[in-house]
Amino acid sequence: MSRTTFTLALKMAWFNLWRRARRSGLVILMIAGSMTAMLAIEGLYDGMVKTMRESTIRSDSGEISVYAPKFRLYQSLEYAIADDRPLLEALDADPAVAAYSVRLSQTGLASTARKSAMGRLVGIDLEAEERFGQLSGFIKAGKIDWGRRLNGCAIGKKLAEDLGVEVGHRLVFSSQNAQGDISAVSLYVTAIVQTSNLLIDNQTIYVALPRSRTFSGLGANGATQVALRLAVPAQTEAVAARLQAVFPGLEVETWQTLYPVLKQMQEMMVIFNSITFAIVMLVVLIGIFGVMLVSVLERTREFGILIALGTPQSQLRTQVAAEALVLGVVGFVLGAFTSYAALWYLQTQGLDLREYAAGLEAFGYNAVVYADIKSRYFTNTFLAIIAAAIVSVLMPMRRLKKLNPIEVIQV
Repeated sequence: MSRTTFTLALKMAWFNLWRRARRSGLVILMIAGSMTAMLAIEGLYDGMVKTMRESTIRSDSGEISVYAPKFRLYQSLEYAIADDRPLLEALDADPAVAAYSVRLSQTGLASTARKSAMGRLVGIDLEAEERFGQLSGFIKAGKIDWGRRLNGCAIGKKLAEDLGVEVGHRLVFSSQNAQGDISAVSLYVTAIVQTSNLLIDNQTIYVALPRSRTFSGLGANGATQVALRLAVPAQTEAVAARLQAVFPGLEVETWQTLYPVLKQMQEMMVIFNSITFAIVMLVVLIGIFGVMLVSVLERTREFGILIALGTPQSQLRTQVAAEALVLGVVGFVLGAFTSYAALWYLQTQGLDLREYAAGLEAFGYNAVVYADIKSRYFTNTFLAIIAAAIVSVLMPMRRLKKLNPIEVIQV
C-alpha cells in the first residue's frame, strides 16, 4: 500500500466516523473513561504495595539484614552476634552499601501501673537509623530524645494504645538478659511512631543502643540485627550472596525472604491488574466491534457501488481498519490525558480512607493510599487498544469480502 493510499484511507476514515458523530463520540468517551478507571486502579494497587514495601524496608529489614544463626527462630539473646566489628568493617569498605543500622532487640513484658503487653525492646543508633530509613518520618507524636540518662524511648502506636501511654508517660520493660537473669528498666515515652509495619507498631519500643546493650548484658559490640540499605536495590541478591560467602557463620537474608507476604501481595496485585486490564480491553474491543459492524451494515449499498465502480476490496478493507484504528487512537489520546491527570492527583493528594483507618491500620495499610505512575501503563494500554481495534474489524471485513455488488445494487 502506497503512502498516498494510506493517507487517503485515514482521511476518509476520519470523515466517515463523524457522519455518526454521536455514536463515534460515545465510543471514544467509553475508551477514555474505561482507560482512566483502569489505570487509576492499577496505580493505586501498585502504590499501596510500593508504600508498604518501602515502609517495611525503611523501618526494619533494609534490602538485606544479617543475623546470628538461629536468632530469627528463637528470638533469644543466646543467639545474638557477639562481636559485630568484622561485619561492620566489611560493610564500611563495600561501595554497594549505602547505609546500615545496628540493632539489638529482646522480647519481654512492657507494663504500666494498669496494663501490660508483650513488647520488643530495640536498641538503635539514632543517627544511623536516620541515615538508614529516616526514622523521624514515622514519628506521629513527640520527638525522639534519649535524655541525659538514656531512659527515653519511642514506642509503636498500637503498643502505646494497648498500654494507654502517651508522650511523657512512664513504663517498665522487663526481660531476661544474656546471663539468664530477669531485669527491668524504667523508661519514659518521648515519641510515638507509626510505620505500617505491624512488628514495629504493635510491639516495638526503641531505646538508645548503649542502654540496650547494658540492659541486655551483651558486650559493647553485641547486636541481633544489622540491616543494610543498598546504593542500587536491584543488586540485592548479588550483594546478599557475596556477604553470605564472606560471613558463612551468619544468616544473610533479603527483604523478600524476611517478608514473603509482601512479595506474595506484589504478585497478587500483578494478577489483579492483569484481570482488570483484560476486562477493560474486552469492553473496548466489544465497543469498537459494535460500531464498526453497524457502520459496515449501514453502508452495504455504498460499498457495493464502490466495488461495482472498480474500487479494490483491499482499499475498502483498509478504510474500515483505519476507522477502527482512528477510534482507538483518539480514545487512547483522550484517555491518556484524563488518566495521567487522575494518577497525578492520586499520587500527590492520595485516596483518603481515614474513615476506615482503624481497620486498615490493623492490617498494616495506610489510611491514605497514594498511586504510583509508570510509563508502561500507557505503552501497554496503547498496544492493547490497537490490538483490540484490529481484532474488532475482522468480522466486518469478512462480511465486506463476501459482498456481492450486483445483489446489493438491485436491493
